[in-house]
Amino acid sequence: MTTRSDSADRALRVLVAPDKFKGSLSAAEAAQLIGRGISMALPDAQITLKPIADGGEGTVDAFLEAGATEHTAQVHGPLPDQERVSARWATMGDTAVIELAQASGLHLVPAELDRSDGGHPTPEQALAANTRGVGELVRLALDEGYRSLVIGIGGSASTDGGFGCITELGLRVVDAQDHVISDVRDLDHISRERTSGGMRFDTAELDPRLAETAIVIASDVTAPLVGPQGAAQVFGPQKGADAEAVVTLEDRLALWGSLLEHETGTEVRNVEGAGAAGGFSAPLIALRLAEVRSGGDEIADLLGISDALAHTDVVVVGEGSLDEQSLQGKGPVQLARSAAAAGATVVAIAGRSTLDDAQQAQVGIRRLATLVDRAGSPERAMRDAAALLPQVADEVFATLDALH
Repeated sequence: MTTRSDSADRALRVLVAPDKFKGSLSAAEAAQLIGRGISMALPDAQITLKPIADGGEGTVDAFLEAGATEHTAQVHGPLPDQERVSARWATMGDTAVIELAQASGLHLVPAELDRSDGGHPTPEQALAANTRGVGELVRLALDEGYRSLVIGIGGSASTDGGFGCITELGLRVVDAQDHVISDVRDLDHISRERTSGGMRFDTAELDPRLAETAIVIASDVTAPLVGPQGAAQVFGPQKGADAEAVVTLEDRLALWGSLLEHETGTEVRNVEGAGAAGGFSAPLIALRLAEVRSGGDEIADLLGISDALAHTDVVVVGEGSLDEQSLQGKGPVQLARSAAAAGATVVAIAGRSTLDDAQQAQVGIRRLATLVDRAGSPERAMRDAAALLPQVADEVFATLDALH
């Protein structure tokens, strides 16, 4: 086997860095199972487990696996009338890591309010969901003295344009009658009138600590705030919005984006990434309080994965589904590109995959294996993922010489 070794008899160095297999395994569980399979095939291999995330669900878990300190807080959930939820966040060194899904995740939409036709959120829930709880987590991190924040924003239930978060942090949105607008749904009647209604911002109570804090928004989505590829039209239906609700959300975000631009002088409606997580980052971008970066790259750097690539022969990436969406910046693909550029051999193990040979080669993947191929069906692959993953890893590494 050809590696970057200076010594032909040095043990193979393998970095196992999968994301979660959604619906089956956490990233940490997947890493452990893949490592077990590699050990069966290559008992002498030097295996390092570094489960990853790209800003979505599992981001806090990835940092905790890497030794971060866990914090918990009771914060508002995604719906105005639900009880508070227990949200976890993490600290590592001088950085606080916040996961939007912990406070405003789609999985937090109360089951008893779901429709009976499959458990999907309702249009009413899609219109009401907000990010107030995320603002509470940010304020808690500031209270603890952290001035470096990473906010992972995948898995959201909300399409509120970050309204709940930024108003929780002290921004006041005032209408023509000097009434403070505290619920994002109150923007809807104004947007239907196609007028700003004389709205304005009052920043007197905006938390002053934000100006001295470096905030990075870790996102794997490049959608703009509005338009055919924007937050409402692309992602609204996934959060329960029907056709009518999508129109309402689009009008709301258009009004909100216009107001942000008018009040701050910063373009936001068509900025790449402003539509991620229902437009969460839009007010932070407009107020110049945060920077949007690739979730996969940012988190890989913070977890030390980028540095580890220089001392690794084979990198194993993976997630539940490798597909077209993965190519748009998902963590495993970002890591595959970086690992290939560093000279490592990249192996991908996924639940399923729709990537063709050309797409695999484009992102640096030299070998791809799926649980579906071994299981015979997606249903069995998900059900038996814990048993299948070590078997697939064993098989891949037992024949790894075929790569060279």
